[in-house]
Amino acid sequence: MHLIDPTTLQLVSKSLDACALRHQAIAQNIANASVNGAKPVRVQFEELLGSLRAELEAGHSIKADAIPTARLLAEAGDKPIAIDEEMASLSSNSMQYQALLRAMNRHLSILSVAVQEGRR
Repeated sequence: MHLIDPTTLQLVSKSLDACALRHQAIAQNIANASVNGAKPVRVQFEELLGSLRAELEAGHSIKADAIPTARLLAEAGDKPIAIDEEMASLSSNSMQYQALLRAMNRHLSILSVAVQEGRR
């Protein structure tokens, strides 16, 4: 028996990586907002999880190595970088990152209590 399911741990880890990559992409977009012809970059992660969601809904289990890695993509088209949209994305991404960290911290705190109580 695993105290932390490896698939859950991998999913949280890759989600945190995706948030960090998204933070870098947003920072790059903000830095390039005044550059003519600069195209915004985005992180693709949640879209890649769609097939895994379908597997779970069908009652199948998923393996930790099946969880995709986030990818950085340049947006197609001539849409300029909008600072207000980037700032909103930055705020949303920060909240998501903090929520993932809090959830992981709570889980690890519970495991810590279990380990400490087991020593007595």
